[in-house]
Amino acid sequence: MSSIWGSNLKISLFGESHGLIVGGTLHNFPAGIPLNLDRIKLALKLRQGGNNFTKVRKEEERPRILSGITNGVTNGAPVTVVFGNKDYNVAEFIDGIPRPSQADYSLDKRYQGHADHNGGGHRSGRITAPLVFLGTMCADYLSSKGIEIASHIKCIGDIYDERFGTEIPQVLIERLNSSPLATISPEARKKMVSLLQSVKATGDSLGGSVESAVVGIPAGIGTPIFDNMESKIASVLFSIPAVKGVGFGLGHMFAHARGSEVNDSFMLNKEGKIKTATNNNGGINGGITNGMPIIVTTDFKPTPSISQPQKTLDFTTNQIVDLSIRGDHVACLVPRANIVVSSALAIAILDAMLESKGYSL
Repeated sequence: MSSIWGSNLKISLFGESHGLIVGGTLHNFPAGIPLNLDRIKLALKLRQGGNNFTKVRKEEERPRILSGITNGVTNGAPVTVVFGNKDYNVAEFIDGIPRPSQADYSLDKRYQGHADHNGGGHRSGRITAPLVFLGTMCADYLSSKGIEIASHIKCIGDIYDERFGTEIPQVLIERLNSSPLATISPEARKKMVSLLQSVKATGDSLGGSVESAVVGIPAGIGTPIFDNMESKIASVLFSIPAVKGVGFGLGHMFAHARGSEVNDSFMLNKEGKIKTATNNNGGINGGITNGMPIIVTTDFKPTPSISQPQKTLDFTTNQIVDLSIRGDHVACLVPRANIVVSSALAIAILDAMLESKGYSL
């Protein structure tokens, strides 16, 4: 499996949802950087979710650091962390009966019937635990260099939050990075909670989107053509389970606009710095940063694990059968995915910064 990503900074993920452990290794991370355990613990808590429509696995996240840290400081060696798996139900998958919209069939074809399907195997959301740990290390390092990353729930179903503006204050970044249901608008949050509760009660699920911002990144970062900033970010975001779309700035709405409506005009701000009057391109021109906040939207499909009866094909009998997936499942992945997107984004940004500035950034 291609479970290694990165050009300068490299991350590898390993393990399966219902195996003994999941873990990850971060290569080429700068030495001499204190590990911010408080920030990591908060990020892992946010990844677990904090309410009855986002939290499923009840195990406490207790990361075990195997290498790369000495006396709480990175030592230049690859940083390896593992998480034990305790709370799981191996009876969810029935051999020969693929779950609708899950990867059961495609994995069987790819790995000739040997893939681990329980809980999603290596493609499970469980693998995002080490991703968040290592990504938070990157986010904390970037913060020390004046680059901040924050995400909020752009939408759940047809309920939309406010969008990031051209200026994103530090107080908003801090609030979003500590909220279990991160929204800019309190009213949007209330509506999302109500919607999620009603969907959960019916045994169904909802999709949604996360909007992220990278603030403080300088102009001139990114390497066209194939390793440009947009492709680098998109490739790591698409590694997150259930992600089906990634867009920058206005994203797919560019297809419905005129140039006169969406072009970003350059200007000087009050401090005499070059900015753009709008940020429709999401801080990137030609695959290279232009100094405005990078704005990226990540779209998640509804989790296919729902308790409502579904139709599927029984491969052993070639008959259409009814399938009810047992267990407690989330109504929407987006609230928990918020911190996962920020963590993955931090990895991509640090990789690009190391490529451009080296270890002197």
